[in-house]
Amino acid sequence: MNKLALSLAVFLLIPITMAHAQSQPNLYVSAENSVHNNHFEGSMVVEVIVNDPSISDTGDGKGEPDVTINGKTLRMVQATDGRWYAYFANVDRAKAADQIAFDSGVPGTGLDFGVFCSKDTTSLGASFTESDGIAVPRSITGATNGNSGFNTCTGAPSGTNINNVVRYPRTINTNPAIPSGQIGLDDDAWPIIQLFSFSSDVVIQYNGAGSTQQVTLQYDDIPNISLSLDRSNYPPNSEVFATIRDMQLNQDPTARDSWTFNVVSPQAVFYAAFTEGGSNAANGGAGLVNLVSKLSNIGFEKNGKVAMSLGSVVQLRSNGFQSSTATDGTTTYQKIVTFVETEPNSAVFETADFSDRSNIGILSTAPRGQSGSIEYNSNSVSIVSGLGNADISLGSSQILPGNKIPVRVTDPDQNVNGGARDRLEMFRSSALIPSLTIGSPATLEDAGSVKIYALSGDALAGGNSVTSSVPDTNADRLVLDTRSSTGIANQSFEKMSVNLGLSAAQLQSILIDTAVSGNSGTNWINYDLRSLEKQLGITDYSDTSISLYFGLADPTPVTLVSAGSMTGPQGFLQIGSSAVTQISSESGSAFLVINFDASSNSAAQGTISTETDTQPIIVDMFSFGQKGTTDVNNAVYRFELRETTPSSGIFAGTMEYTIANQLNQFDASLIRTLRPINEDVKFFVNQRLIDEKGINIHYSDLDQTGVTTGTSSKSDILTHSGSVSLNSKTFRFGSPVTVILVDSDLNVNHDEIDIYSVIDNPSSADVDTVGGSGGMLLEVLIKDVRFKRCTINGVEYGGLAATGFALIETGPNTGRFEGTFKMPSQICNRDGTKLMSPAGGIVDLKYHDFRDSSGQQNIFGLSKTPTKDVTAKTPTKEAKPQIKSKTYNLPAYGKTTEIPITGKVPNYKSGTKVQFTLTKPDGKTINLDVTATKTGLYKVLVTLKHNSPTGPYSIDIKYLKSQVGKVSFNVVDSKALAKK
Repeated sequence: MNKLALSLAVFLLIPITMAHAQSQPNLYVSAENSVHNNHFEGSMVVEVIVNDPSISDTGDGKGEPDVTINGKTLRMVQATDGRWYAYFANVDRAKAADQIAFDSGVPGTGLDFGVFCSKDTTSLGASFTESDGIAVPRSITGATNGNSGFNTCTGAPSGTNINNVVRYPRTINTNPAIPSGQIGLDDDAWPIIQLFSFSSDVVIQYNGAGSTQQVTLQYDDIPNISLSLDRSNYPPNSEVFATIRDMQLNQDPTARDSWTFNVVSPQAVFYAAFTEGGSNAANGGAGLVNLVSKLSNIGFEKNGKVAMSLGSVVQLRSNGFQSSTATDGTTTYQKIVTFVETEPNSAVFETADFSDRSNIGILSTAPRGQSGSIEYNSNSVSIVSGLGNADISLGSSQILPGNKIPVRVTDPDQNVNGGARDRLEMFRSSALIPSLTIGSPATLEDAGSVKIYALSGDALAGGNSVTSSVPDTNADRLVLDTRSSTGIANQSFEKMSVNLGLSAAQLQSILIDTAVSGNSGTNWINYDLRSLEKQLGITDYSDTSISLYFGLADPTPVTLVSAGSMTGPQGFLQIGSSAVTQISSESGSAFLVINFDASSNSAAQGTISTETDTQPIIVDMFSFGQKGTTDVNNAVYRFELRETTPSSGIFAGTMEYTIANQLNQFDASLIRTLRPINEDVKFFVNQRLIDEKGINIHYSDLDQTGVTTGTSSKSDILTHSGSVSLNSKTFRFGSPVTVILVDSDLNVNHDEIDIYSVIDNPSSADVDTVGGSGGMLLEVLIKDVRFKRCTINGVEYGGLAATGFALIETGPNTGRFEGTFKMPSQICNRDGTKLMSPAGGIVDLKYHDFRDSSGQQNIFGLSKTPTKDVTAKTPTKEAKPQIKSKTYNLPAYGKTTEIPITGKVPNYKSGTKVQFTLTKPDGKTINLDVTATKTGLYKVLVTLKHNSPTGPYSIDIKYLKSQVGKVSFNVVDSKALAKK
């Protein structure tokens, strides 16, 4: 169901219930509805309930409540819940409705009221003499149907309940200690409908003990009937949620009424063709009666009919309310739409089921700016296909490692289901996928010549071709098209091949062959085949392999993923080093082969049959590490963002990154934690990425003009200089020495506390330093000698490792690490040949920073003089910042302009921050902290977009709370000025 409409239905019902509770605390009438001014019409059945605690006991005899309708007695029946119920309808309209159902020859379908008896009938155990007749749900002697006159019925009712307009009544109270229903009504006569003649005001009155409660209804044309859609423009493949508000469609007060309309010629109207859950009710046989020529007989005027013009925009389909067609056994209706009431008596009818799928949708090929229409009650609403412009942004101006940075795309075109939170899912062909590419990974961007093979052992030169394309060369999804319109035959298959459009030489330049001297790192395959699972039936990947062939007749293919390695259709797996070495000796064009039955021991999983959509797939190859002295980082990351709220058109997720250090730069376990396809992407960086190398999240938007326009969010990835300090300047023997290391680059895991341990391997050259197999991170020196173990006369004296020291992050994402050891009374000398006292010496630290703020390796230590404060000096004079121009023009849509501001801070202390405050023309400010180089040089970029405010900008620059500069510039819109 459309959740928005559901919320509205609740909104409408709450005031009714509250008003009822205030003015009629014990009387409820189902047709009471403030939106439609308490009007009801035609053959509607009205439910009356008396909920009075003084007469609610179901085990003792209670007097029947005194209820009248226009002064005539309305008999009330007690149900098992203690409440009293009655059902009434207009006698003439009820007979007309029942005649329609009777003529079908199928009892219990459509508007069947059951059978009729006169008011003089006494064999039911209760009398109804003040009515104009009654409708009984089961056969009884003397009963009539439809427009025939009423007879006095005799005997007891029996057989199947054929009443289809009160389908879910409360169970009658049959406690043996009291008369049935407290009034002696034969329980097989329940639910009984009392029939009256009325034409205008209908007053229902409960004369309770000490008070009279009254509801007045109007039996007349229904006012305030409406038809509405959930939005004004619909992108391709989107859901269309249509809502009708019409009290007259509420025929059964106990059920969610269902109405089905054939919306083109021949026009048709069906009541209860399907149940409210979408199963067949009258549909499928003669009980399905077209009411279009009979609507006036049951009180409808202009309402009751739905017509549509589909044009080249709208499609109709099955959902949880209906099948795709309806039939009476003779005529099949191909263009049907079913509206189902949101709740009993809500009078709100919708096309969207509980899974938020509507039976009305927009074609994937809908041309921009075209429309269809839907009409009800002579009110026509256009269904317009249209596109909007998209924007992508990051939710933070300060991007630090290990921190989750919000990523947001605003694109109304991707809001395809107004009742649910849409997702930009990789396997959905109509989704546009934001992507971030670093380096030059191998992707399917240039892939083509896709073939499928009936058997896993079939030669690659054979097979059947599958149409494919890569419509978005940023996301690099290869889209397979197995729809019948491409001419492909229905078939099963076990294997597929793809010409990658890459040569062996290109792959060799991307991947890292660790068999080559000086090369270190890892290689990975990233794949997403979920569309094959969802559409082509490939659900078991336990025997799937992925290989590279260099030429279709390659006798020794390279296995990238062996059978048994894949656990599902999506994964991120390491490529074996032997496979990369084998690629290094290959030549020619590369073909990717995915074999879903590598062992050739099972039936084909893949089946091409009646697909109505295309199948996007992804296979990438990444590499991380070094070739000689050159850093290698080749990867692409894709954001499966999720809509923030239904129908918002705003899609959100996060990104975080890890910066390499000497301990993890070649660590496969770290790379394994990356999330290359996710709502929360995690990526890897082994060098700072600034200016033209800064990261760019691309999004290929189809804008309002129908042109694919790339939009992106560009950001620098900075590395940061670390700093080390101690908790004190002097230490006594046995006192705690606390080491403090601050470097945000060491914050590897979001929301986790990172820990760096001491090397305890005596054979390591870096023993007793904080570090790992990649080298040392931090070294503690006392008297200029590393605090290191030694063995003298067969006795080992411990170093830093023996103290249990570790650098532990003070909290998630702080980038501040602390560790403590006790000051020893003896330490090993430099040669490890004897012990010496640390007295009179100093404690020094050496932090081996893998990437400082300039992206270089550096070593940061403490001052040699323990008595001096190492706090940076306050600048002695203002350093003037530099800017290239005083005036900048707004960039065009989709473009950006970057304004660099550079300068130098005097007396700069490495690792401290320079503060920048940008004030925009609208008065809003942005604060940014930047680490300068060791000599105090800094550079910041101000990025202008097409929608940036015009006018004066100013930047205040402070260091250690002192003003060190100010710069200003002006932004103008030359196009707007030219128009003036």
